[in-house]
Amino acid sequence: MALAFVRLVPNETSIGFVRLRKFGFAFSVLAIIGSIAAFFALGINLGIDFKGGGNIEVRTEQPADLTRIGTIVRGLGLGEVEVREFGSPTEVLIRFERQEATDLSQNEERLQQQAARKVHVALYTSYSGIEMIFDGDQSVIISAPIALGLDKGTEALSVFGLEDLTLSQGDDINALQLQLPVVVQDRKSGPELQQQLYDQVSYKLLETYSTLSSQRTEIVGPKVSGELVRSGVTAVLGALFCMLIYIWLRFEWQFSVGAVIALVHDILLTIGMFSLSRIEFNLASIAAILTIVGYSMNDTVVVYDRIREKMRKYKKMPFEDLIDLAINKTLSRTSITSLTTLLALVSLYFLGGEALRGFAATMIWGVIVGTYSSIFIAAPILLLLNVDRSEMGDNEAG
Repeated sequence: MALAFVRLVPNETSIGFVRLRKFGFAFSVLAIIGSIAAFFALGINLGIDFKGGGNIEVRTEQPADLTRIGTIVRGLGLGEVEVREFGSPTEVLIRFERQEATDLSQNEERLQQQAARKVHVALYTSYSGIEMIFDGDQSVIISAPIALGLDKGTEALSVFGLEDLTLSQGDDINALQLQLPVVVQDRKSGPELQQQLYDQVSYKLLETYSTLSSQRTEIVGPKVSGELVRSGVTAVLGALFCMLIYIWLRFEWQFSVGAVIALVHDILLTIGMFSLSRIEFNLASIAAILTIVGYSMNDTVVVYDRIREKMRKYKKMPFEDLIDLAINKTLSRTSITSLTTLLALVSLYFLGGEALRGFAATMIWGVIVGTYSSIFIAAPILLLLNVDRSEMGDNEAG
């Protein structure tokens, strides 16, 4: 029984792509100008990877009340705060901006860590309902509107390994009594040491009794974010340079220049997309751009291979017709590759969760732009670079 194959493009097509090059070049120039203008006018929505700050992912037992969480976190005075659902109704992503040092004695990375701890304490307190009264020395009274399990708290405090740290329950099931040991450090003790121990113990108890749990916390300081910016730019420029050398060695120098122009075109349009869409630009975005560079280059190499093959075979054919022939011969392969890649990326966009949505959106854009540039930029630009067809090896004359 014969198998039927689905073809997106007929076997023999004769689309005049080269005749459309002026429209393609004009569109690309306008798109690049628009992307550059959008970049300088709107900037890019940098994630904490590049500007510093904090990401906290929390989970609640019931569908999260975003208004409640937002009110709690914004009341901490951390500046700009973003609270949104993250993947499911019970998961929430909290973002806060980088905390600026007010004097030279402050460490900015420590400020970010302190801000994250403030967020955790505030949320744990709200979602546990616990109130604590500390006498400043050794005694803490813990109360809550619900019954507090003594065993649960005792097990949580066992991580400190302090024998004199005891938790007891009196007649009221909604109240516990916490006894702190006297902290001695370097043969000294005092209120500051007792306060530090209380802060650590109370944080552990709030976390234990809270119905909200922390899933992930990311803190990026200004020094680290600056290094990430430099590393990201270096990675992209390094990829472009390596692609230039690769194409130069594999083809003639005109092909190398054409390929790099197409890659720069794709990157500039992707940056414009980030500026206009306000998609968060983070390390995953750098990975997406590098993947786009690889995808676009692969598509361009396929077209260039076919052009070189036809140049050797049809030495007398007009160069415009030869490029059209080569593109049409690769059109079926290009369309199938692009479509199957897009199917996977669209599924990833809708089903991969919030963490992968930005990456998937960038890749979808990159596949579309990369396919377009291979056909309408990389191939037709060879006409402007005066490729020397006499250097091609002798083969069947056309």
